[in-house]
Amino acid sequence: MTKPAGFRFPVRGEVAVFRGELYRARGAAGLWPCVELLPEPGSPTPEGLAPREAANGSVGYPVAPERLEAWDAVTWTFRWHGELFKCTATTPTTLSGNYLGTDEHFAKEHLKRLAITYYGAFPRDEVTELEQHREDRLQPRHALVRRLDEADHFRPKTYAVHRGRTYPAAAEADASGLITLTTGDDRPEDLIADPQNPSGGRFLAAPEQLDAWYRTHWTFRWKGGPFDAVGTVDGRIKGVYTGGSWGFADNFQLDPETGPDGVHTQYTATVGLKGVTDLEQHRTDLMAVAGAPLDLQTGVRVYQFIRARQAEGDKQRPEGYDVQSWREVHDLSQNYANAVQAGDTDEAGRLLGVLMVKADQWKSHPHHAVVSAGVPSP
Repeated sequence: MTKPAGFRFPVRGEVAVFRGELYRARGAAGLWPCVELLPEPGSPTPEGLAPREAANGSVGYPVAPERLEAWDAVTWTFRWHGELFKCTATTPTTLSGNYLGTDEHFAKEHLKRLAITYYGAFPRDEVTELEQHREDRLQPRHALVRRLDEADHFRPKTYAVHRGRTYPAAAEADASGLITLTTGDDRPEDLIADPQNPSGGRFLAAPEQLDAWYRTHWTFRWKGGPFDAVGTVDGRIKGVYTGGSWGFADNFQLDPETGPDGVHTQYTATVGLKGVTDLEQHRTDLMAVAGAPLDLQTGVRVYQFIRARQAEGDKQRPEGYDVQSWREVHDLSQNYANAVQAGDTDEAGRLLGVLMVKADQWKSHPHHAVVSAGVPSP
């Protein structure tokens, strides 16, 4: 497992090519999407790269993936008595490996067992067809970086449209009812510069001066549970659990975090994109939410609209009621009512926005327009 130049390929692991030289490699923890190069002891260090010590004391040299010529995951396979194995360890005289075949009689007669895996250690002179396999890591990393950039890392965002131009905006109006727009180099003549930072490219607009004001956010499911995406961590999507099952949070060991209000606890998960389903972007019309009174009747009206549409869908489901969806909407409605009664207008507005996002699944329904406008539905 040594190439002609003397580099010892790992039995399993990662290798990368930088400026024509081959190195062991690993993902750079905390510096995603970078890769860390790991020179062999006594070998020259990668030219132009600064070292970084990891928590375990090992030293790596972080490099951006676009500067690499290659980055691969390496595994080795071999055959013993004609049966296929994946190499797990080596000594000067033996190769060890996990059995990849299906002959149970052979496995029981010649191998050891650990849980459901059969394995063994074999003299090198009895091993045949020793072969290296490489799986490209570089192109998938480039593709993931592009995808996350295009989706702005699945962060919730708020925008306002003024005279046909779209700007990042505050998610809530200030105490005087004005909305802050981040206009950059633009200086809208009919808007007021933010008095707290007149030269900072921020302007204040009244709702009636805007063509639109809306919030975008992403939702997904993981292990069947619903989540609101809040961004990414080291290339993985992070979400806040929005279901009502403590059993789910406990069973899948979700991470407890203090919520935005600084009082309540929320549960989060950070997972790979390949493990999520139903990843979808939503748009909430904040003009409609702002126009809806934050009272119990508004929450009940939106809740009843959603429940009626769910019931219509459940009649067409062979398995009957979608209990999880019913519970999610019920919990949202109850939390909204609690926030209204506690006078927490910020939380009530947020929860009403989440309810209206769910109502947006039925935008084509004749009752949707009046519900989203905050007036009683017929």
